[in-house]
This record gives sequence, C-alpha cells and structure tokens, in this order.
Amino acid sequence: MSRKIEKIIVGGIIVLSFLVKIYGLAKSPPSVNFDEAALGYNAYSILKTGKDEYGNFLPLSLRSFNDYKPALYAYLSIPFIAVMGLNETSTRMVSAVAGTISMVFLYFFLKELVKNKNLRLLIFGILAFEPWRMHFSRVSLEANLSACFFVIGSWFLYKNRNLIKQKKNIFKAILAPIFFSLAAYSYHGARAAVPALIILFIFDPLRFFFVKSFKEYKKWFLKFKVKYLWLLVFFILLIMPVFLANKSSQVLTRFRQENVFYRYFPFTPKELLVGEKSVWLNLTNNPIYYFLGIMSGHMLSYFSPINLGGRVYAWVKGGVQYIPGFSMLGWAETIIFVFGLVSLIKNIKVNFKNRYIVYWMLASAAPAALTWNWFHPLRSMNLYPAVELIVALGMIKIAKILGKFLAKKKIGNIANLGIASFFVLSVLFVVLNEYNYSAAITHGEYQPGGFKEGVKILAQMQDKYDTVIIDSPHAQSYIFFLFYQSMDPKIVQACADKRPAPGVEGNLNFDFYKYKFAKYDWPQQKNKSKILIWASSEVIEKEIKDTPGANLIWISNAVREKATAIISKE
Repeated sequence: MSRKIEKIIVGGIIVLSFLVKIYGLAKSPPSVNFDEAALGYNAYSILKTGKDEYGNFLPLSLRSFNDYKPALYAYLSIPFIAVMGLNETSTRMVSAVAGTISMVFLYFFLKELVKNKNLRLLIFGILAFEPWRMHFSRVSLEANLSACFFVIGSWFLYKNRNLIKQKKNIFKAILAPIFFSLAAYSYHGARAAVPALIILFIFDPLRFFFVKSFKEYKKWFLKFKVKYLWLLVFFILLIMPVFLANKSSQVLTRFRQENVFYRYFPFTPKELLVGEKSVWLNLTNNPIYYFLGIMSGHMLSYFSPINLGGRVYAWVKGGVQYIPGFSMLGWAETIIFVFGLVSLIKNIKVNFKNRYIVYWMLASAAPAALTWNWFHPLRSMNLYPAVELIVALGMIKIAKILGKFLAKKKIGNIANLGIASFFVLSVLFVVLNEYNYSAAITHGEYQPGGFKEGVKILAQMQDKYDTVIIDSPHAQSYIFFLFYQSMDPKIVQACADKRPAPGVEGNLNFDFYKYKFAKYDWPQQKNKSKILIWASSEVIEKEIKDTPGANLIWISNAVREKATAIISKE
C-alpha cells in the first residue's frame, strides 16, 4: 500500500469520525447540562462584553458556580457562538473538534507501534469510534479539550526523546511544554498530570531496574536526561498566570472539595482508633498503611479491564461521564486490552515506547487517584489514548497468534471477513447507542428536562408581566435561564455584588431582571397580578383553572414526561 493511499484512508476515517461526532449535537444529548450552560453562556458574555458573568475582564478562570473552571474552552467556543448563536451545537463544537484532532496524534503513535500498514489502519478505524471518544466529544467538556492538548504534548515529548543523543537542538522539544500548558489551561487535572509525566520521562525510573548498577544509571541520566529539566521549568512558567490571576485557594477550589485527604482522613477505620491519643502513634493500624492502600487501589483501578470495559459505579451513573451500555472501551477491546497489558509488561525492559505508555498511564491517573472516588473517568481523560495504545499492542499480539491460521487462503478470507464484520457492527452499535439510547437515559438530574423546551416560551411571554417567579430544586438552575434565552450579559453582570460570595457552595441561584427565585405557593401567589411562575413543584391543575385570569402550560422533557409548568396570572 502506498503512502498516498494510506493518507487517504486515514483522512477518510478522521473525516467520518468528525461527521459522526457533530451529527445531531442539538438533540443528543437532548439538552445542555449545568457546566455546558456555564461554559457556553460565559463564552457568550465574553464575546459581547469582554467579561464573564461576574464582570471579570478576560478571566483565565471562570468563577461560574464558585468552582473556578479553566476558561480556555469558553474562549475557543467564541467563534462558533459568534457564527451559530448560543445553542447546544455551538457550545459543543470545541469538544467535537478536539476529539477529532486528538485522533491525528493517536495515529502518529500507532505508526510507532504498528509497522504493518493494513493492521495499523484496521486498529485506527476501530479506535476512532471507541465509546469514550464518541461520548465525550459530543458534550462540552474541558477535560476532553485538555486530553487533546495532552496527547499532542505527549507526542512532541516522545518524538524528541533523543535530541541530545543525536546532537540536535534540544529546544526543538519546545512544542511539548506549550501544548502541555494548553492542557493545563483547559482542565485542572493536567496541572498535576503534566509535571508527573515530564518527571517520569526525564528520570525513566523503570530503566533503573534493568541496569547493572546505580552508577551506570546515574551516568546515563547526567549525560542524556538532566538537560531536559528545562521542559518542566518552562511548563511551570507558562501556567503561572493561572495562579497569579486568582488566589491559589480559588484555583484549587475543586481539589479542596474532592481530595482524598479531606474525605478519608485519618484513613484508618475509626473503630480501630478507639482509645488512641494520636492516630500517627498507632503502630498496628497506622494511617500511612491505610493511606497507601487507598492510593494503590485508586491507581490500579485505572488499569482494571473490568472498570474500563463494563463496570459502572454509582457516582459515574449520576453524571455526564456515564455511557449507557459501556464503560470507556468497547466490549471486545476490553478483552484485547488484557493481551496488550501482557505484551506491554513483557517488552518493558528493551522498549522505551512501552515504558512511556506506562508513565503516561501513571501520570494521567495520579490526579484522579488523589480524589475520593475509586474510579472517575472524567478526571482521568488524559489516560485513555494511552489505554488505546495498549489495546493496539493487544491487537498486534492477537494478529501474531492468528497469523498462521489466517494465512490459509479459504479459512483466512472467511475469518478476516468475520472479524471485519464484527467490528463494523460494533462501531455501528456504539454510534447508534450514543445517538438514541444514551440520549434517552442521560436526560435526568444532571441534564434536567424542561429548561430547553420551556425557557424560550417563558422568554416570549415575560415582557407582558412584572415578575417571573422561579421554583426549581436545582442549586444552579439560573444558568439555564441565561443560556436558553441568551440573556443580555450586562443585566447579569450588574447583579454580581448581590450573588453568593466566592467559596460558598449549595444554592447559588440569584434574582436578576424580573426573575425571583422562590417556592411555589399558589394560595398566596394567585392573589398577585401580572406574574409568571415557573413551577417544578407539584402543580394541581384544577386550582389554576379555578382561578380567574390564570393559565397553565405544561412543559415536557426529552422523553415526553411532564417536567415543569408555566403559570401566568393576569
């Protein structure tokens, strides 16, 4: 196969993958979630005024729900919103583009691992439609954007590993820290994962176990690796503005809320500490022992084929990272991943490529492992391209095992046709699952229904009324009213001083324009005039009909269930 034909096939796979990712973005997922709405509206606010919803001029972090989101996703969304308006599609386009670009660099890595062109193209065609790639590229996620920049940075770091040996300019590796810094400006986790990967790359600690002595390792390190430390220094300098522009306590808000130290301290089960004056003096049940157990369990959970292929934890089901019917990988790829792990470990001594994949896995899992969750796909997004490379190693291994069998012409043709058919059907299932079943299952709490359908109706009516009362059980439901009617940012920014202070968690709704957040209480509210009510609480239809001048509109969600009611009172 010529290089030209290879490029055409690769380009075709990438284009097809992109088209699949952007098809029906406005309908599947059926509505934006809280974070999507926040990213989209803040991008819209910056586009119109140069300020976020709080009036901060060109911020590096979005205060949003007092969680200080990295702002790069919002900035990159501005061109799409400027052209397409503020909606689901324009808000999700950055994620779709990022998920597609990362595939290009995945193929670069595959070229390093898989020398057989036909096999490489087959592997690439399968990996291009993995469940995690489809799902996360169709939702506005800073983590998916970060994963794109992380894989690009990882490629440039790996590609320039021998600059000193080849007596070339080491600063050719400068693209690595630049793209790594973009990953850090996109998502919190990369701010820990990148330094970890660079350090592991420089020290290559697994190499130490395969040299004759520490003296030999030290000589190699001082000759070839120590000069790469500038990469780490340069990366730190590039991301310093994030911490200088905000208080470090604000930038680390999300980590403070979710870290393993806060949730699990003192690590040792409390019933084993009865009567102890100091937990650290407890020799038989020392916290360090239990902490190391927790951390090793967290880290190994990201290498688990069961977690990667099918097991879904409760905290995963309740959020955007839930892929109904799957975990991160396809079912067959999960089994192949085991073969890949065996191949990875077997060749880890002689092959730096294999060690680099291990370092990539460890560095990407570390930030997620430091949080209280056992397995959290969203916080470990940088990990999954490395997982795909292990799957590729597994496919190479299986291809070698089956090579002699498939070499027989008749049997081989039938087997090849069967394998190709199986993976084509698998890809179709993944795509259709994401378009239909996934959209129906994930329309619930994290993507509350009714707002998409109802806010536009509310916006058309509100000019005729003096007050709009909002009764919503959600702590940040205000963002949907801003997003779905493209509320004038200046109106929102004028309320900044009245909003909950930084660091406050819980209910962050606030009154703005004609909007007042209050409980639905028809016996009291029916006596008022010129009011609109958005009621998520139980509404008794007869009470509304029996009140002169009152009208009721039921709003259904994506699965045609009654989600909320709009009540008008003249």
